[in-house]
Amino acid sequence: MTTWAQVRDRIIARDPRGLADLVITLPDAERAEAARRLPELHKDLRAAAGRRAGERWSSGQDEGEGDGEWDRESDGEWEGDGRGPWDGAGDGRGLWDRAGDGVGGHGSVLRIAGAGVLSGPAATAAWLTRREFAGRRARVEEVVRVLATRPAAWQADVAARLARKIRTPDDRNAPLALAVLRACGAPPPEHDPLVTAWLSSRPAADDPLLASLLPRIFEAEGVGRLLREERLKPAPTPWLALIGELVAAGRVSRAELLDGCVRRFLRGGDAVSLRFFVRLHQLLDPTPQEAAAHVRDYLRLLPAAPGAVAESALDQVRRAGPLDPADLVEAIEGLTFRPEAKLALRGLRWLEQELAYAAELAPALATAFGHASYEVQSRAVRIALKHSAAFAPAGEVLAEAVPLLPEALGTQVAAVCGGDVTPQGQPAAFTPPPLPAPAGPEPFPEPTLDVIGSVYEWVDGERWLAAFVRQAAGDREELRRTLGAQFGNSYPQVYAHEEWVDVSQWIGALAREVAEPSPGPEPTSGPVSASGGPGPASGPEAGDSQARAGVRTGAGDEEEIGGLEWVFGRLFEAAWKETGRLLGLSVPSEPLTAPRAQPMTAPRAQPYLPRPETLAPPHLFLLRRLDEIHRALRAGTLPPVLLATPTLTTGHLDPAVLVDRLAQCAAAGIEPLPADLAQALLRLPRGRHPEAAGHAARIGSPAAATAARWLAEGGLPDPVTGLRWSYIEGATGHYFDEREPGYQPYDIRLKPVLRGAPTGLEALDELLREQARWSWGHHDHAGNWWPSLLPSHREVVATDFLPYLLNSEIPMSWVRALADADGPAGEAMALTLAAKVAKAHPEAASLLVRMAARGDLPAEEVGTQVALLLRRTPYYQARPVVGVLAEAARQGAYAAVWRILTSLLPALLPAPGERPRVAHIEAVTLAADVAGWAGARGAIPEVSAYATGGGRSRFVRECVRLRDRLG
Repeated sequence: MTTWAQVRDRIIARDPRGLADLVITLPDAERAEAARRLPELHKDLRAAAGRRAGERWSSGQDEGEGDGEWDRESDGEWEGDGRGPWDGAGDGRGLWDRAGDGVGGHGSVLRIAGAGVLSGPAATAAWLTRREFAGRRARVEEVVRVLATRPAAWQADVAARLARKIRTPDDRNAPLALAVLRACGAPPPEHDPLVTAWLSSRPAADDPLLASLLPRIFEAEGVGRLLREERLKPAPTPWLALIGELVAAGRVSRAELLDGCVRRFLRGGDAVSLRFFVRLHQLLDPTPQEAAAHVRDYLRLLPAAPGAVAESALDQVRRAGPLDPADLVEAIEGLTFRPEAKLALRGLRWLEQELAYAAELAPALATAFGHASYEVQSRAVRIALKHSAAFAPAGEVLAEAVPLLPEALGTQVAAVCGGDVTPQGQPAAFTPPPLPAPAGPEPFPEPTLDVIGSVYEWVDGERWLAAFVRQAAGDREELRRTLGAQFGNSYPQVYAHEEWVDVSQWIGALAREVAEPSPGPEPTSGPVSASGGPGPASGPEAGDSQARAGVRTGAGDEEEIGGLEWVFGRLFEAAWKETGRLLGLSVPSEPLTAPRAQPMTAPRAQPYLPRPETLAPPHLFLLRRLDEIHRALRAGTLPPVLLATPTLTTGHLDPAVLVDRLAQCAAAGIEPLPADLAQALLRLPRGRHPEAAGHAARIGSPAAATAARWLAEGGLPDPVTGLRWSYIEGATGHYFDEREPGYQPYDIRLKPVLRGAPTGLEALDELLREQARWSWGHHDHAGNWWPSLLPSHREVVATDFLPYLLNSEIPMSWVRALADADGPAGEAMALTLAAKVAKAHPEAASLLVRMAARGDLPAEEVGTQVALLLRRTPYYQARPVVGVLAEAARQGAYAAVWRILTSLLPALLPAPGERPRVAHIEAVTLAADVAGWAGARGAIPEVSAYATGGGRSRFVRECVRLRDRLG
């Protein structure tokens, strides 16, 4: 057996240790021969993996239901990076098979082989970092062992090239690059991502890279944000603890670390990126001598560095000992200039201790007169009055700053120093406008087939379906020509799918069925219904039904079944882009393409509806409508008209129009489709319609009798709806109403509550069920249809949106449709609105105004839900909420905003012992203004407590103003 054959056999057998032992001992000539043959073997393994993946895909085994072969091939390793199975070109390149890499699980051994036989450092580094070899969990020990036997200079070159390929802290190439650098001892290259990747690997105290990489943390970009969660209390976290141990052991220089922190502060940055270095600086705890050595640097940080950095710098300046008078004045001026009240007050306290330099410090005191904090202004005035004699030589400086003070404070200083007092006066009263008149819904556009580019949107989708059914019952040949011109050769493989989960697939199938009709009747087998039913046909009969349905199964049809696009034709291209727009995702300009599928050996006669438990009820209801239209088309039993096409853009259907359509069906001798009838009934306006009920009863058909009963009795009773907040602690789920967590959990879920009385209509009862497991990916962009399915029961639709509300962005257009719908607005609707308010969506204020104008805004409940979002989730902040409410109030919804604030304000106020922040001041200020506009009365105990608690801060003054407004 040749040497190459031995190498190949060990690769095929996935024998990493045996392969490493072999390639280490290869002579140069045989090493060169193996290097020449290795790429061809790689190509063969990749092609074989692509074929296996294609077979699994075409046989429906690609949904993650493990088949054993996956486990055998992967050998327990997962080397992928989360991309799907169709990330490469159509010839199988990049095809990620179920072995976890693109080469059937041979990635690790191919990597070892390349490390041992390739000659050029550049080629070796490129081979070792191939995406299909270099998964984040790929083992590197044998690769490093092989590389360690190569020449030292060659190793250093490869190590440097590997390091420079790192791009992110969790880069898949990082484990190998770091291991090779440690093994060969070569100096690491100057490369910032290498530093962050090394930090992410959490090295031990004996890491050989510590000496060379630790000093670079002060210059490398991204280090601060990576280590932002490091803390000193209650106990140092890993990196701070490790550095403390190294300093205590004398293994790293205190002086170098301290110099590095100061250099990093001087480079600038935001508070988050400097947080780690502030804490490291605190850990080092400079001595007075060390602080004195850097005092000029600390002084430069006082005026403009982030607050935490400036506080640390101030501590060191004070520790450094007496300052030169010029430096002292510079430091205090920098502090009184700071916007943070805490730092400005520290500056004023320091100023009061240095009155020997009062004349030089007068500009700093004058700067404090103009501070945004009333507390700082008051303290500055007290200093000026108490020490007026010391500041007398610079009295003009203080007099010029008197106009910066509020009238009451300015009057006191002017009496001593002179100056012009700014009259406070009363600001011009704001008169909020009245609420705008609510706009009524518009008539629904006429049905048409000429909406192919936007048929995935519910309005145009309904228009297309209505026109399709009407023309299919009339001039079928004209319809065939129209659809042929619109669709062309789109949807060539629509019947290769086992399930159709997207609206565009069903519409494409309808168009294809007309353009190229199947020669036989609908197969007798059908989909599994919600209550059970027959499954797909199998055996010889299945083959016969496939032939009758016109599904080609011969090898000659490989070209038609292959070359599958991610979804077909121009229709999905538009849907693809629109989905990205609605969900705020960055998507490629063209849909992704899939590898060519293998011919299906036993395609079904017709794909079936997905399993009911895999879909949200509204989406399943929508697909049932499409499914029955498709089946009726193939069976030749389409009615002359669809009942459910709306007459208003809210989705509502005029009762008289429904009766007319029922009459048309009865005249044609065709019973309407069941799900279409259920949808039509759901789209009726709320309440009883006795006149339409009488007309329907006289038609005489079963569907008309059902509609007559529905019209007479007032339609669907409002289901019981609600929600429960839950969270995961460890592996256990808990409800907030049963067990409040002592912290803010991150894994929060909303459990919908939905119980409707049975109606006797299967599709409708299925729509009103609860479901615990929903798959958002199956209907992410089809949610725009949901409000139109139940336009008189928006709370049901809002309940269906709940599982996605916190973890996915519900597009505002969907929420706007719910706002324009009818029916009670309960907890789910209020939480949907609250999420937009808490997110400070640009349209949130106008949405509140819109519903307030109609008189159906659940204001108190919205306030309650906003408070829960702020308290229970980490995603929202109070200040944006106040901004949205202020905007809504100024647009005329002040009465509704006051009702929101009555339930929200207690949650927005500071907790006991918490210092009031800007958000608290703004919230109380807004409440005081809105209470005046709305003529509100009735005390809020939490506000009254602050108002009577004493203090002179602006927060307390606004609480007093609100308390007095409320009488």
